[in-house]
Amino acid sequence: MEDKEEFLKEFGDYYGYPNGPKTINEIRATEFKRLKDTVYLDHAGATLYSELQMEAIFKDLTTSVYGNPHSQSDSSSTTSDIVREARQQVLDYCNASPKDYKCIFTSGATAALKLVGENFPWSCKSTFMYTMENHNSVLGIREYALNQGAAAFAVDIKEAVDQDGASRSSVNSVKVSQHPVQRRNEAEVLEGELTGDAYNLFAYPSECNFSGVRFSLDLVNIVKQNAEKILKGSPYSKGRWMVLIDAAKGCATQPPDLSIYPVDFVAISFYKLFGYPTGLGALIIRNDAAKLLKKTYFSGGTVAASIADIDFVRRRDGVEEHFEDGTISFLSIASIRHGFKIFNTLTTSAMCRHIMSLAMFLKKKLLAFRHENGESVCTLYDNTSLKVSSHDSGSIVSLNLKRPDGSWFGYREVEKLASLSGIQLRTGCFCNPGACAKYLGLSHSDLLSNLEAGHVCWDDNDVINGKPTGAVRVSFGYMSTYEDAKKFIDFIRSSFVSIPSEFKKGYLLRAKSNPYPTEGIENRLSSSGCYLKSITIYPIKSCAGFSVQSWPLSSAGLKYDREWLLKSWTGEILTQKKVPEMSLISTFIDLNQQILSVESPCCEGKLQIKVDSDSYLCGKEEFYLHSQRYEVRCYENEIDQWFSNAVGQPCSLVRCCHSQYCSTLSNNGSMGMCRDVDSRVNFANEAPFLLISEESVSDLNNRLCSNTQKHSVGAPAYVNPMRFRPNLVISGGEPYAEDGWRNLKIGNTYFTSLGGCNRCQMINFYHQTGQVKKTSEPLATLASYRRVKGKILFGILLRYDPGNRAGLDTNSWLTVGEEVHSNSE
Repeated sequence: MEDKEEFLKEFGDYYGYPNGPKTINEIRATEFKRLKDTVYLDHAGATLYSELQMEAIFKDLTTSVYGNPHSQSDSSSTTSDIVREARQQVLDYCNASPKDYKCIFTSGATAALKLVGENFPWSCKSTFMYTMENHNSVLGIREYALNQGAAAFAVDIKEAVDQDGASRSSVNSVKVSQHPVQRRNEAEVLEGELTGDAYNLFAYPSECNFSGVRFSLDLVNIVKQNAEKILKGSPYSKGRWMVLIDAAKGCATQPPDLSIYPVDFVAISFYKLFGYPTGLGALIIRNDAAKLLKKTYFSGGTVAASIADIDFVRRRDGVEEHFEDGTISFLSIASIRHGFKIFNTLTTSAMCRHIMSLAMFLKKKLLAFRHENGESVCTLYDNTSLKVSSHDSGSIVSLNLKRPDGSWFGYREVEKLASLSGIQLRTGCFCNPGACAKYLGLSHSDLLSNLEAGHVCWDDNDVINGKPTGAVRVSFGYMSTYEDAKKFIDFIRSSFVSIPSEFKKGYLLRAKSNPYPTEGIENRLSSSGCYLKSITIYPIKSCAGFSVQSWPLSSAGLKYDREWLLKSWTGEILTQKKVPEMSLISTFIDLNQQILSVESPCCEGKLQIKVDSDSYLCGKEEFYLHSQRYEVRCYENEIDQWFSNAVGQPCSLVRCCHSQYCSTLSNNGSMGMCRDVDSRVNFANEAPFLLISEESVSDLNNRLCSNTQKHSVGAPAYVNPMRFRPNLVISGGEPYAEDGWRNLKIGNTYFTSLGGCNRCQMINFYHQTGQVKKTSEPLATLASYRRVKGKILFGILLRYDPGNRAGLDTNSWLTVGEEVHSNSE
């Protein structure tokens, strides 16, 4: 409570709608009850709709009759009236007079931006100028410009600010740094011959969705009136300048005042404003700018008349009718008035103050964090002051985290741990490559090198060559609370500032094995006090396995282990991460009859497949998985239909071909993984064998029981070793002794450890009354003491010892009860 009192002492005049009809606590209690156990911090991605808002929309749609507005019926007239009112609400929100502006509804902000790009009067004399901080949807306009012979270039804009954080509006206070000019087609005029009759477009966001930095609306008049001056006489500054603002993010708290700033185009997204509806946006366009756009296509609703068999069409005169192709999303449009009602009640100025108070509070707390050695924990990506009154501070806090030695925590690690703590945020570059490169200090060569290393948007490559490839983004909404910010602060403190005591005790958790000498292993092995407790085979990847007393070995590991998998008809590999119900599919292989039996609660009868017969096979395919190329055999439709019923979606069963197996694509494996690139592993993720210790599981269960308050209601505090899908479970010895093993022998078979197994959220799934449910455990507890360099390690991965594999007897078996000998050199 003392912390909140301190917060309110500094931000109480701004936080919580003190003069509004409801306080923030009342808003959360009555309109966002579903957030009870969730901290939602991705409002820049999509803000949340109010439950009262949705009740009003539902009542509206269930008590009104809205017909297609392209008609003359009463229901159509009702719809037309609602649409007309909605257009006016959008214009009013941006203080735009209908005499000067029109509102065109689109399928989203991206569609609004595309509309401008594809219809703008580009010519070889035109220029497309845009700030580095722009969404890909704005950068895409560059394609239209370059294809028409126009020039394009990015700029960095630096605005001088007063001591109180207010922007100076004079042209002399704006410094523009121009990046290289891009041209795609041969220009018909030389740079020195550019004339003043061209139309140019300048695009920038009202709020950068990467950093939260706001750009001054004074740029509108400065560019329109003084382009040549700020571009220092560049030949590309000549002509008539028009301005496009991407307000998809910034409009939620500070909509542009179009009565003061004559912006030509403003793109808006409604789910960024008030959560619902999605798939609807708007383009606010100046009337004189609309006349310049050159639209080619026509459709239903955009023409007054057309003749089918001759070249004749007469378009409608209205701006909205001219650009809105087909039937507009009228039910969604009817819904936005209920969102605007919330905004009008709270007022955008109050929402802005509330949100900015949380952003400033979070920034101050993060900047104050220090490691034990005094090094800073957080790097923030913005250039704003830490004042709520600052004009250029938005709702976003973008950051990365450093370890005490100065190396970076990967943003995916932060996101994974945040999810385990019930915190929803976003990581990456947020489709804003310019801002990402600018703030992270990534050069062109860095970006190209990252791409060559396999990094693309939305993947897990968060640190390459010692540099982060993206960031962690926290963004607040009008319904966010102090408690949301505080929980994130506490999460950062406990997960990235405090050092878990187990690491200080010197646990050996190797992320990847080094090459070890294999000669003389027998002499270095000694009894570990452990024995093999159980053996489990998983014939079909991600489906349930079966345990045996003894089992034959093959060159790929346990015979038949993960030799099959399910693949969707679109080519996606199905796993429990995507289809948790796969864990309910049971499997068993009868070695004597050579039959794979499969059962599912969703299917009648048992499916039986002969493993030594080609009678079911009907073709071959190739695909890549985990950097390896597989040649597989496919099954007939009857078998595929059985599995489709079992998982609830169309899929196919495929089997890895033994004779056609191809080696790995490279000798490096996936970055940061324990991937066994020297062994054949069928469809296993990383290695032929996964070993778990009963004693290690027992220690984990003790920790789970001591933290029962962290468990979801009804979730078991005890986990069985089989939750981790091991092939081998050992018993005896000390907890986590296996972490230090380099080599081991079970029976007559020798193995090399590849290090710890990086665990994912799949271990959080559990069965209850025939259903698959999910909790945050045991991964959350494991993360508190088994986290190393972004990985949460539990169990070890094994492969055959290289010398042992070469001479592996095809009659070799593993048997429960065999002793385990190991060495930790």
